Amino acid sequence: MKKLLTVLSTICLCSSAVASGIDFKFHSPSFSGNGKSSHYLTIENIEKTRKDAIKSKQEAAAKALKEEAKNTPIAKFKANLEARFYTALAKQITDNVFGADGAQQDSGTYTAANGEVITWSTPAQTGNVVVVVTETDGTTTTYTMPKEDNS
Repeated sequence: MKKLLTVLSTICLCSSAVASGIDFKFHSPSFSGNGKSSHYLTIENIEKTRKDAIKSKQEAAAKALKEEAKNTPIAKFKANLEARFYTALAKQITDNVFGADGAQQDSGTYTAANGEVITWSTPAQTGNVVVVVTETDGTTTTYTMPKEDNS
């Protein structure tokens, strides 16, 4: 019985000792080639996301600086002064165009300190007043209104 038990245990041990060969595979797609293109696209997407995040943070910081510069007392003073100046200029142009017969001007030009040019005219036989504002970048805005409505 001892011999039989020894033989059976030897057979069990030998059968469990059977194993398969060792297979080695690279897990990284860069080395194995499996899924290589999607791996590269994933890396590129991560890099782009990081660059976009950095760029948006820089833009937000620049915007915050601009907003902060607009809220200083000096900036508010300049904006208020400029608004009052343009209001006075608009009144002066209106008085020149629509004023009393002796003080009327049919045309005129004003150049602002920042380079904007404002011209007004009353073209003959149209009955209109044309005001053209030319900004420093060359953009023009034209306002046309009937002269009779305001006289």
